[in-house]
Amino acid sequence: MENMHTQDIIECPYEKHHQILRSRMQVHLVRCRKNHPNEKKVTCPFNVTHVLNEPELEFHLSCCAERTTFENYRNTEPAPTRPTIPPPMPQYQSEDNWDDENVPSYNPQAYAANADVLRTIKGAPPSQRKAFRKQERLRLLGIDNN
Repeated sequence: MENMHTQDIIECPYEKHHQILRSRMQVHLVRCRKNHPNEKKVTCPFNVTHVLNEPELEFHLSCCAERTTFENYRNTEPAPTRPTIPPPMPQYQSEDNWDDENVPSYNPQAYAANADVLRTIKGAPPSQRKAFRKQERLRLLGIDNN
């Protein structure tokens, strides 16, 4: 357990006694950089957690582990060129004209009155609500007087 933990700890480039978890290094660098404004450090273009002295940058760029990831990304096959003009939209022809049909509109209250669904009434006085509930019970049991 101790070995695994020490592998994830790296040294701060600004202060050598700062031992930081690798996952927290980017946050630490932002804070630590503010405390060392006169330091002549440069950042690796492949990984922002690689902060070095200026003379070391050229050597670091030649052997940076993150460079291989960048090179693999850069050297992938180029995407096929996309056409600049969109294809023509198909014209759909239909003989149906729903505007010409004379169909009554949907009435949900009329449908619910004839279907086996439980309805409620709102905004009515208690006596009307009681009568409505009684009528609904009879309707759903099939003892409708109509």
